Amino acid sequence: MQKGQIYKRAGSWLLRYYDSVLENGEKKRVRKAVVLAPVSRDYPTKTSVHKLAAHVLTPINANHVAASFTPVTDFIEIHYLPHAQKTLRASTYKDYSKDIYRKHLKARLGGLRLRDFRTVHAQQILREIPDIGHATRLRIKSFLSGVFKHALREGFLDGHNPVSDASAPGRPAKFKGPTYSLDEIATILNVIKKRDKKAFAVIAVAAFAGLRLAELRGLRWSDFDGQRLTVNRTVWRTRVAGAKNEASATSVPVIPILKEILFEHVVNFYGQNETVPQRYMFEGERWASLNLANLANRVIKPALAAEGLQWKGWHAFRRSLSTNLYALGVSPKVIQAILRHGDVSTTLAFYVLPPEAESRAALERLHEKMGTSLSHVYVSS
Repeated sequence: MQKGQIYKRAGSWLLRYYDSVLENGEKKRVRKAVVLAPVSRDYPTKTSVHKLAAHVLTPINANHVAASFTPVTDFIEIHYLPHAQKTLRASTYKDYSKDIYRKHLKARLGGLRLRDFRTVHAQQILREIPDIGHATRLRIKSFLSGVFKHALREGFLDGHNPVSDASAPGRPAKFKGPTYSLDEIATILNVIKKRDKKAFAVIAVAAFAGLRLAELRGLRWSDFDGQRLTVNRTVWRTRVAGAKNEASATSVPVIPILKEILFEHVVNFYGQNETVPQRYMFEGERWASLNLANLANRVIKPALAAEGLQWKGWHAFRRSLSTNLYALGVSPKVIQAILRHGDVSTTLAFYVLPPEAESRAALERLHEKMGTSLSHVYVSS
């Protein structure tokens, strides 16, 4: 319930307040000012114009109160999810609308209205959802927080975001994403090359350039200049979008073996004289981007299974590149640049997974270094 701000300017009493307007089909809260009356014998003080201000604010406050009675589920479905669909990446919107809202939240929110939702409700929801990990609870909290942030911005509510002070129970699990060793990558490439040349080329780019799945699908021949691959777009399902973020929209050097594979790939599929700059590097039917999940199911998994090899997924190649580079002594900052992460902490936490043998070797080197210095301790004892 807003009271507005009454102030004097240029011989008049003015009221400053907030109102909601529609811009491009979206409700937005804007600041407005209106002249109430001239400063005069009839209106000498702020108190004297309170009734005039009330005439302006009463209908606005009435609409605001009515908006705050909106059920949380209605606000999410009518206002928040359409907003998210316009502003978020398609994969993130799918995660929000189906995996988080419909699977975990819709039934639990019941008939709760925006104005009645408190921090305790957010905490109960986060605590009581069964069979999910800490990371999923954090995603659910982030979603709910975004819902109420949007409600505050759009004028459905005033005050504090009730989700901010809730906490996600549990502790983050130690990340253990799968990786391929250098020997496994070489074996996979040798097996797949005999079965499917297109799959062979895709795996090579995944393994030696470390691109994400959507980035692999978004590559066009114009993104390859013979020395580097530049990430200009992504393809998720049938949606084409830009790079994931500013850090991702950069180039990755192409090593000689990958360069040779790509030159062979373009000749195999397009011929020596074909001009292909705007065509996808990995094409499916009708020149569309190749569906790599289908490629894995149709070609790669059966071929590897026949040889007793395990398919660990496309993203495992990206994680493997960083882990193998780190094992070769490459600086984490350099690996961060290759993977195009915005923060080196992401690289170290989720993409550099040194094996136990390496940790043991490091401690043995410490033992060798300290052994001579400490030998007199054991002798004297």
